[in-house]
Amino acid sequence: MALRQWMVTHEWMVKPMRQTEWIDRRGILVWIAEVFTSIGAGLYLVSLFYNNWWGMLVAWCIIMFLKIPLHLIYFGKPLRFWRTLIPITNAWKTSWFTRGINFNIYFGTFAFFQVVIGYFAIYMFPGTGWVAWDIALRVFGGFFAFLVGIYSGFIMSYCKSVPFWNTAMLPLILLFAGIADGFALMLAIGLADHTVNIAAIEFGSRIMLIVSIIFMAFFVWNATYVSNTAKYSATLLLKGNLAIPFWIGLVILGMVIPLIISISSIYVGEVAVLLIIAIAFHTIGAVALKYVLLKGGVHNPILPATTSAYH
Repeated sequence: MALRQWMVTHEWMVKPMRQTEWIDRRGILVWIAEVFTSIGAGLYLVSLFYNNWWGMLVAWCIIMFLKIPLHLIYFGKPLRFWRTLIPITNAWKTSWFTRGINFNIYFGTFAFFQVVIGYFAIYMFPGTGWVAWDIALRVFGGFFAFLVGIYSGFIMSYCKSVPFWNTAMLPLILLFAGIADGFALMLAIGLADHTVNIAAIEFGSRIMLIVSIIFMAFFVWNATYVSNTAKYSATLLLKGNLAIPFWIGLVILGMVIPLIISISSIYVGEVAVLLIIAIAFHTIGAVALKYVLLKGGVHNPILPATTSAYH
């Protein structure tokens, strides 16, 4: 009995062990928060590019009222967040967690003032001094939206014990996926706001979907050559217990079908029903992407393990 207990307790030393901190139990909050991170940051960047005030407002609300509260609940002691602020702490020099908290605070601040002043610049007093302030705040808001959209990828890529994440491609994958999510939400806004150029949004969505597919394919392919543990993670996605959310949730529903609908719009025009389907499936893909990435994270064993340990 004692020998059996010792073997169970120390199994993580010789076998690859799945990370559970950011996906199981309370970790589900991290998963959902990261979905809102990509959607909110991506929508804000797309809204800036297409000068859509409603998109900026919705993006700010997603980050402030959906993403940040979930992260604060996960941390357990939200009232202590001030300890991570610059210059109160120097942890930002080494910690992407601390940098991320500051990025969110700066984005929330600059984007709030940008949305308020932008309303006056666009709807109340166009062509006045409000416009200059709006432009300046857009620069800061867009800069920190970019950082919000990419920092979680750096947090994951710096986890050397999880070789599946330990690649410079991961921040780019999350950023491009977030921008693609932003295009999908902009389509949703376009169904209600007739000033949105649906054809232009469809074109941008088409490009970002193709880029996301290429990067995701290369990311999984590259993982099969990094190490046995990274290959094991990739196998979980391709034919293991994550194959259904990966192939159906992410690839088919989240990428292929929205891309087909987007391409079809070139020939048949923008059909509202098809746009709604594409938006819904794209959102499913955003949820599935974060799920398979977090669920597929597997720690290296401490001691050298035989190939059989990965089966």
